[in-house]
Amino acid sequence: MKFLFSLLFLFFTNAPGAEVLKFDITGYKRELFSYKQVCEKMGHKDLLLVEPKNVMHMDCMGEIVNIKEFCAQVTPKEDFLRGYINLKMKEVVCTRGKAAFLSIACDKRDKVYCEKPKEGCERLNKVYAAGHELEYHTFIEKDVDNVLNCFFQVAAVEKKKKPRFIIPGEEETVIEPDLFSRKEIKKSSIEYLNAP
Repeated sequence: MKFLFSLLFLFFTNAPGAEVLKFDITGYKRELFSYKQVCEKMGHKDLLLVEPKNVMHMDCMGEIVNIKEFCAQVTPKEDFLRGYINLKMKEVVCTRGKAAFLSIACDKRDKVYCEKPKEGCERLNKVYAAGHELEYHTFIEKDVDNVLNCFFQVAAVEKKKKPRFIIPGEEETVIEPDLFSRKEIKKSSIEYLNAP
């Protein structure tokens, strides 16, 4: 019995696997397709045998269909995230969203993403948020497993302008907050810095 327990303990402690801590999507939408619908939309006919090869590829009577490419064709490209096969439900899922936040634990298998966090997030971008750009990333060191956070956003969204710093001596025209009198006054940057 001790031998069996030891064997199970070693198996589960050394089992590889990515630990996705969080995958949040803003503006989440999904479209579901049957296996047969996928093959038909990709132009294959006489579909007697249709089965998934893995979560990313479908076998349509000997022709291999890439699910990511299929979803990119049938969904709007501006907010396409990813496509995959849900093997339990026997359906293809195409997901979309305006932004996505991914957080992974840097375990044995995913340590390669955490060694160079920006490059790791760019590689994860291809899997989790294909139609988006990497907006920013963070790497958090912890005692047990480090954490890599990646934030992806639609490329078409304009980035916010960075705040402009006032140089001493530079003057700006400011409208007085009194709504009844619309007089303009000039304030120097020194007054801005010394304001309560």
